Amino acid sequence: MLAVSPLAALVGLLSGFVFSAVLIALVRDRLPQDHGRAFAVNGQVSKGKARGSGVVFIPVFAAVTLLVTPFSWERCAHLFLTLAAMLTGYLDDRSDLPWSELKKGLLDLAICVLTLVTFMNTQKSYGFAFFGWQVSLPWWLFAPIALFVLWAFINCCNCADGVDGHFGSLSVVALGALGYALYAFCDRQEWALSALVLIGCVLAYLLFNASPSLVMMGDAGSRAIGLFMGILVLQTGNFLLCIPFAIVILLDGGLGLFKLAVMRSFHSKAFMMWLLTPLHDEARKKRHWSDTQTVFRFVIVQLLCALIGLLVMACYHGRL
Repeated sequence: MLAVSPLAALVGLLSGFVFSAVLIALVRDRLPQDHGRAFAVNGQVSKGKARGSGVVFIPVFAAVTLLVTPFSWERCAHLFLTLAAMLTGYLDDRSDLPWSELKKGLLDLAICVLTLVTFMNTQKSYGFAFFGWQVSLPWWLFAPIALFVLWAFINCCNCADGVDGHFGSLSVVALGALGYALYAFCDRQEWALSALVLIGCVLAYLLFNASPSLVMMGDAGSRAIGLFMGILVLQTGNFLLCIPFAIVILLDGGLGLFKLAVMRSFHSKAFMMWLLTPLHDEARKKRHWSDTQTVFRFVIVQLLCALIGLLVMACYHGRL
């Protein structure tokens, strides 16, 4: 375990926050403008707002992380791939016509495969823990599971980003839970510090994204955050931790992907028609929640699940 000083943690958090906030304020008028979304609830409200601010705070996150964490080729590679996810997202953000699903899917697959190869090259064994049992997996079984985890986080985070302050707040909770687990239970203090830096950057973004928002992170932010969140899950050594720590994000964005996949595979337009996806649209349109109610209630559920997950880990490790 590499020790990380409290000073490095403080410097990382504040540097990520301050530099991200200042740069977003300076360049937000130069960012691409949102075109609105025809099929999203209140999708036209965002039309004309600056989007793609992930291209500002994700590089800040990468730079600060390199400065405050011990040097590691693995972490450098993962940060480079996070920047690649940001770049593909930003190019889509600034495009007059949205990229095709095939194009984005192939780029996601390439980035996830490279991320997985980088991760597996540094591991001696593969598996996960389940209520105290350590389950070992052969590499050929672990690889597709881990690849799916990375892909799911990229796409679920992207789909969950649709309400002012919503995904940013959820990601802070998820990153905080993952960071604490990595620090306290997984002997990955340097990865916990990188999660803290990203929290600082996202908090700076939320200064401008609180309703009514001035900027949106766009695919440049959500896809990069999703990839790095997936990397942190793999670093815990237990991909099942994504369930308590990011369950709301995965359900919010993932149910829509599952619904679409089944409808296209079986040519069934009636599948799950009783549920509007993503879930934040179900809450606003059918449940008549305001944007503020949607954000607070989703975040409360995510926070509760994350705390339960951390308490279970603390009990298992004899911390309670």
